[in-house]
Amino acid sequence: MEITTQLDGKSAVVILNGDLDVNSSAAVEDTVKKLLGDKDGIIIDIAGVPFADSSGLGGLISAYKKAKELGKEIRLRHPTPVVLEILTITRMRRFFPIDEA
Repeated sequence: MEITTQLDGKSAVVILNGDLDVNSSAAVEDTVKKLLGDKDGIIIDIAGVPFADSSGLGGLISAYKKAKELGKEIRLRHPTPVVLEILTITRMRRFFPIDEA
């Protein structure tokens, strides 16, 4: 997993490239949680994520809980069709606003 961060005023964009799985979920979660301390909102660009498993989704939920605790928002941007279907099946779309391509 490659994680790139772009800062934009009061928000940040986290760009993910690679599988969101047991091997990458902790790094993604840590990156997002650190940014929540300084930014009002986070956009996670997942256009480069071809696959997500339960561990990866768990990392997103953990980051979501932290954002909610701080009164901030996490948005998901440009999910691939496979990842969008996973988010729909797992009902995670109710937690994250999604900006589709």
